[in-house]
Amino acid sequence: MRRLFSTSGIRGVYPTEVSPLLAFRLSCTLASMFGTECVVGTDCRLSSPVLEHALLSGLMYSGCNVRRVGLAPLPVTAYSVKKSGANFGVMITASHNPPQYNGFKVFREGGWELMPEDEEAVERALSRGLEAGRSWSDVGSCTDYAGALAEYIDDVLDLLLDGAPRDRASDFKVVVDCCNGPAALVTPKVLSRLGVRVIALNANMDGHFPGREPEPRPDVLAELSVFVRETGAHLGLAHDGDADRVAVIDPDGKFVVNDRIIAYMAKRAIERGEGKVVITTIDTSRCIDEVVERLGGEVIRTKLGKTHVELKRRSNVALAAEPWKIINPRWGPWADGILAASALVKDVAESGVGLRELLKDVPDYPQVRESFPCDDRDKPRVMKIVEEELESAIGDVEDVWKYDGVRVNCKDGSWILIRASGTEPKIRLYAEAKSLERLREVVEKGEKLVFRALRA
Repeated sequence: MRRLFSTSGIRGVYPTEVSPLLAFRLSCTLASMFGTECVVGTDCRLSSPVLEHALLSGLMYSGCNVRRVGLAPLPVTAYSVKKSGANFGVMITASHNPPQYNGFKVFREGGWELMPEDEEAVERALSRGLEAGRSWSDVGSCTDYAGALAEYIDDVLDLLLDGAPRDRASDFKVVVDCCNGPAALVTPKVLSRLGVRVIALNANMDGHFPGREPEPRPDVLAELSVFVRETGAHLGLAHDGDADRVAVIDPDGKFVVNDRIIAYMAKRAIERGEGKVVITTIDTSRCIDEVVERLGGEVIRTKLGKTHVELKRRSNVALAAEPWKIINPRWGPWADGILAASALVKDVAESGVGLRELLKDVPDYPQVRESFPCDDRDKPRVMKIVEEELESAIGDVEDVWKYDGVRVNCKDGSWILIRASGTEPKIRLYAEAKSLERLREVVEKGEKLVFRALRA
């Protein structure tokens, strides 16, 4: 059996890689391993209803009592697992992947994503086949989790406002692109109750994602950037398909590199005395290190999709984040694009100085993030060539990290990372430098190596 769990949960093309049969088998396995109380939520992909029915059937067949959240952003489902005290939860979603994909994100008690050892145990159990279902008198139940969205909204606001009065800031205008996903049910409401004026785009839920691609990359958000600038908005926000991610557009319509948002959020958390350790991933900017170390903190890097693993291992953590996905440990151990967006809006609105001023102490180094089509079967061969040759191709090497692809850090502060995507048939290239000229030089060398490896 092929490995099911990728960088973040289970994802694949429906119905060849992710099917109702897989949903049924997975749910039976999860119920046998993690307990009899479960929460289930879904995004708005066209295949989500059929996968949900199969998942619910397997859970009840195995004696699970299910609280069905229904259509909801991923952060609401994860929060509902914690709030309800359920043994585990499942979100049916493919996050930022194209519409033909779908998948499953599993949360343990408290809203924790599965640890690597949990994923391995689930895959071993799936390979052994199904156990017999419960008898007619012991089948599980399924009830709607009434009020899950309202609970989440109220509790996010309580966290952000901390009992303070809600001052109206009606002249502060925010544009939020909901990506035709269930973020439309939550983010505009939270922002409105913070007292800001909200313009919601792509707020009709549609699994075709007609407004734009689900991944909130700079090229995908070009029209949003123009809209933010021309409407005179103070801020633009964009979610992915299930709202665990958020991207930021400044008032001039410029895409804000998400690493700078991570650095700012880390700075705020350290200044509030919430910890000194910041966990982030191998693909993030040196600007995070510079900001955190300036405040006496420490940056720990890990694999993409695994910030929650380090979060569980360590104490005194102020923030855990990878690009677009920010975890506030005081709220919960899941990536929450709605909370991150709302916290940023609150800070900017209350500051009275604007986003640019808030980020003035965070370096803005030029970056490139590219992807190259690559069949999953070819990834090991391509990456073997990259591992052998990237260091010599780039030169001026300070050190090399190989725990998630290959990242070469140069003595002048520039770096390049090449890795195989864990969620799509792609090879990814990330790079950063302190000047555009140096960035172009590093990227050109990396691209030549990738093209040669793909042709080999």
